Amino acid sequence: MGIGGFAAYAAGGVFLAWTALLCAFDIRERRLPDALTVPPAVAAAIACVWHPPLAWGLVWPALYLLVGRGIGGGDVKLAVPLGVACAAMGGPFGVVAAIGLSGLLSVAVAVVAGMRAVPHGPSMLGAGWALFPFLCMYSGV
Repeated sequence: MGIGGFAAYAAGGVFLAWTALLCAFDIRERRLPDALTVPPAVAAAIACVWHPPLAWGLVWPALYLLVGRGIGGGDVKLAVPLGVACAAMGGPFGVVAAIGLSGLLSVAVAVVAGMRAVPHGPSMLGAGWALFPFLCMYSGV
């Protein structure tokens, strides 16, 4: 395994740890901390400036800002890097698929748990992880 392979595994490990922290915090506190959402959101926004096709990923947070009801500020900030990552892997299709799957996962969890409201962050992250292999195949990565 060359340095590229090691970097990919290291990045995957960092993203997995980030996902676990965000999920645990959102489930326990019902909010996503700025310290874990703002830096990736800023980095993703900067990536959109350098590579404009990634801006398709900003559809996700824009939709959440328009819908508003039931979507917290942490979910909007989390939607920025997740949307941009999905746009990088699958273009507009990847973003729409992630939005739809995250909504379906939240509804499914709420139904199974018998609750009216559930944290949405874990569903967003779960959708991203679930779609990632398929989006990579779609994009040829």
